[in-house]
Amino acid sequence: MRRYLPLIVATLAFLLFLSVHGTFQDRTGGEVRNALHVAALTDPLTMNPVFLRDAASEEVSTLLHASLIVTNPSTLDPEPRLFANWQQDNLTYIFTLHEDAVWSDGRPITSEDIAFTMRVVCHPDYTGLLYLPLSYIEGAEEYKKLHSSKFADRNISGIRAIDKKTLQVTLKESYAPFLSMLSFAPLPAHVLAHVEVGQMETHMYSRELPVSSGPYVLAEWKRAEYVHAKANPAYFLGKPNIDNIYYRIIPNAEVQLIELLAGKLDLIPTAVKVEDIAELQKNPEIKIYTNPRLVYDYIAINTNQEKTPLRDLQVRQALSMILDREEVVENILLGYADPLYGPLLPIHFAYDYLLETEREDEADARRRLVSAGYSSLEFDMIINAGNPVRENVAVLLQEKAAKAGIAINLHFLDWEAFLAALRDGDYDLAILGRGAEADPDLSYHWHSESRGNIYGYKNGEVDELLAKANSISDKAARAEIYRRVQQMIVNEIPVIWLYARKAVHAASSDLLNFLPHPSSVFYNVHEWDLDDGG
Repeated sequence: MRRYLPLIVATLAFLLFLSVHGTFQDRTGGEVRNALHVAALTDPLTMNPVFLRDAASEEVSTLLHASLIVTNPSTLDPEPRLFANWQQDNLTYIFTLHEDAVWSDGRPITSEDIAFTMRVVCHPDYTGLLYLPLSYIEGAEEYKKLHSSKFADRNISGIRAIDKKTLQVTLKESYAPFLSMLSFAPLPAHVLAHVEVGQMETHMYSRELPVSSGPYVLAEWKRAEYVHAKANPAYFLGKPNIDNIYYRIIPNAEVQLIELLAGKLDLIPTAVKVEDIAELQKNPEIKIYTNPRLVYDYIAINTNQEKTPLRDLQVRQALSMILDREEVVENILLGYADPLYGPLLPIHFAYDYLLETEREDEADARRRLVSAGYSSLEFDMIINAGNPVRENVAVLLQEKAAKAGIAINLHFLDWEAFLAALRDGDYDLAILGRGAEADPDLSYHWHSESRGNIYGYKNGEVDELLAKANSISDKAARAEIYRRVQQMIVNEIPVIWLYARKAVHAASSDLLNFLPHPSSVFYNVHEWDLDDGG
């Protein structure tokens, strides 16, 4: 298919040039006007904003729910959204909700809704991923350990609704990333207060979303086909300009591209293939947008198997010297990524540019293997099939490793088999992706006692430094600590960092005011518009 793509692109571009506006008007058969069609590779798993585990659910959530705060697309600093403003005095925050914020059923969004949502997240039966920042709230840990009711009732001592639009939150200790981590949306207490927390993830609310707070409301979710969202006239930042958005499930990237060029799609977000960009840029009816993402790819190293050579630092050092990350970025990702040498991204305020030293050295890798007592080694690497970038990186690694005396057997697995192998530890190496927070709290992945530390990394000094960094509000002082931590982690090579891919979006030139964000496609969706040609 790939070798015929330029011809397909050229043909469809010519047809589009002849009748683009007619195509856009007719694409829904005249049944729905002022509609935007957005491509998605997979169906969302849930509509509930506190149980998000996948990219599609996160994207749809931004359409249908308003988060407490947002982060600036350039600086990643926290900015108002549902919380119109806040004040901080030592460990106490006073949050004021937007005066005009209402649920889609007309009920006001109140401080009790926020307090209720925080109790859900701190409840012993909560199964989502939002607890980390709330664990710093006074009384949250006790609530999680001792709360006996199945419901998110009673109070947490550090959370107090002062009035309907004012919430006070008191932390037990300073936690610098706290504000930026409040980028989640609340739940309606009047709908869910009588639902057991343990049943909330599978509750009908998570499927049907009868009440929400975002710029759009759910009109229909037709599984494996589309999510239809309609503009919320009561949205507190104003009714969106575009009346209808169809989030269409098209699992084949080639089909997405063809539908975009045929005028049946308006936006392919984030995942445009880099090899398609040059042709798309030639098309006057298409605009390409790029932005950094809070995601990176890396090579996981399984050191949990008994007697594995990967426990030897010299072996891990040898592996880390095999790939030229700049070569990977230029030749495989065509420049649409940043080479990565440590656990923070270039967009982070504490990123350490001193780590950007190219370390490919086949001869030195070979010397380190011999020094570790190995004349040759053999490892099994797993890769999720259907991800061409990771597949190509794996093949390149295999070729280069062979020159250093390391045989790498590649296993391309379907997604379920890939996840099972990861879960069971049935691999030596694996290429994975990992998300990062806007405010780089490294403790989630690298503190020895964190549940996010899935590779069992342990360093007491790193633990102490991370705790110290979390207690400091001054960014310069935190950045200095993080630089020390990054260097210590990198020296021990618990994983091999590869690159941070840029998001590449392809949109119809009719789409106006689209502003890409590192973690949210629909960051300013209420401001988007469609050029009607007038």
